[in-house]
Amino acid sequence: MLKQRHIRHAIGIVLLALILRKVIIGHNAMSYVAEYKHQILTEKMTSDAAFILSVASLSEEKPALILILNQHALNMTLNWLCNTVMMPEVHERAVIVTLDEESDIKLAQLWPNVKRLHWRVDGLADPFNYGDGKYQLFYLFRANLARAFLHFGKPFWMIQQDTFWRKSLLELPSYLLNDSYDIVFDRAADTKGSLIAGGYYLANANNGTRNYFNKLATDLEWSYVPDNTYMTTLCSMEDLANCGQLPFSTVTNWIWLHEPSRMKGVDVPWLVQFDGDTRLGGKLAKMRSLGFYFLKNDGITCSETSVIKAQKRVVKWSGVSGSIDATDIRSYSHLQFGLYQAIVDVLYQFSWTESLLHNVIFPYAHYFMITL
Repeated sequence: MLKQRHIRHAIGIVLLALILRKVIIGHNAMSYVAEYKHQILTEKMTSDAAFILSVASLSEEKPALILILNQHALNMTLNWLCNTVMMPEVHERAVIVTLDEESDIKLAQLWPNVKRLHWRVDGLADPFNYGDGKYQLFYLFRANLARAFLHFGKPFWMIQQDTFWRKSLLELPSYLLNDSYDIVFDRAADTKGSLIAGGYYLANANNGTRNYFNKLATDLEWSYVPDNTYMTTLCSMEDLANCGQLPFSTVTNWIWLHEPSRMKGVDVPWLVQFDGDTRLGGKLAKMRSLGFYFLKNDGITCSETSVIKAQKRVVKWSGVSGSIDATDIRSYSHLQFGLYQAIVDVLYQFSWTESLLHNVIFPYAHYFMITL
């Protein structure tokens, strides 16, 4: 009996320590956001002459492809540019938002024909990791950037460069991008639930979308929350915006690599995002180890052969032969995200627990994920 009581006390102390740790991390993160948020105000963007000139050249009919990076994501961006260089219109519609002069200058030298939009943010100059202040500031910057594009009536795809494109996102069939939707999001998993992944979304330039991102940005200024869970909460609200979702096989993620048993079907994914790591450094090395690196040894020249091989590999692997073995590169954070995703899947089985997710857990998700 005494031993059991000691075990319970030990568990209680560990849980309390984890909770206090998250409270401290959250406080520090939002203090960081408060320090730098003046650099990323939508009002500054929409009144900046260079920003206005850049956005004016974008189509109001064909959504632009928006990528954001600092110098630490430059090599991964070069990899994505090589991946998609042969895909019609992708580079023509891409807009790479650079956060520092180093990445802007390098891209201008290597890919002068790809549009760039430079917006310096000192608070986003260094590498950032999941849950820290820089990542929270990035969430807010991305939301404010969306508001700025929508202010000028420009639809866009928000995309990420940590992704292999087997086929072009621009070739998606029209029925997946129903005009009745204000925003179309990627999915976090191939399950019943509606949890948004958040790396990819199509934003149409209308009032519903503007209202959605206005609220998202306003709340991200003070709330310590992952933007994907909060975006899911906002989509559950009536009369805010009409949200749609892409099939999971269209834009899949770490689950495709590490937990293929979660995949319901055998559809070959269009895009594979290499996410799920709390520390963002080393992603490109992981992609390279699995055959998703598309630069030659000089780190500049594209390897078209590598792209073709990767496309064939994804087709061969999907639901059939298991030719991609990602077991050795699965991280501790993947195990944790897998556990939390399993809990979310269970809670989506019942209407009252689904409501609990949308109204309580998702708006405070960082605090519930106490191990991250």
